[in-house]
Amino acid sequence: MDGRCVKHQFELATDTCRHCGHEYCEECLVYSFGRNEPPFCVSCALAAAGVRSNAARRPALSRRELRRQTKLRRKAERQRAAEAARGTVDVRPMEVDWSGSGDARDSGSDWVAERFPESHSERVPF
Repeated sequence: MDGRCVKHQFELATDTCRHCGHEYCEECLVYSFGRNEPPFCVSCALAAAGVRSNAARRPALSRRELRRQTKLRRKAERQRAAEAARGTVDVRPMEVDWSGSGDARDSGSDWVAERFPESHSERVPF
């Protein structure tokens, strides 16, 4: 999954809805029939359950295209798992260098000096 969630644009999509075909994050999906079956998005799950008849989204792709994408995604997941088992893929999390260059309070002083020249150095009480 390389796309973004339809509802949460800053989240990566984990799967597609079995009815409408849109990509959603883990928070937006409902696995009604277990993890081995394709999930519903919340809107399509409400429509399928009969709670809201007008809640479902229009299908973005045909059923045939949805099945083809699901098959390709499962094949890619199996290949990734096989590569990880063989040790050809590095699955360690990325390390972040949290060491900064100096104190965080000192790093902002240049920005303040640029934005507020000495002529406006008076402090105004609120």
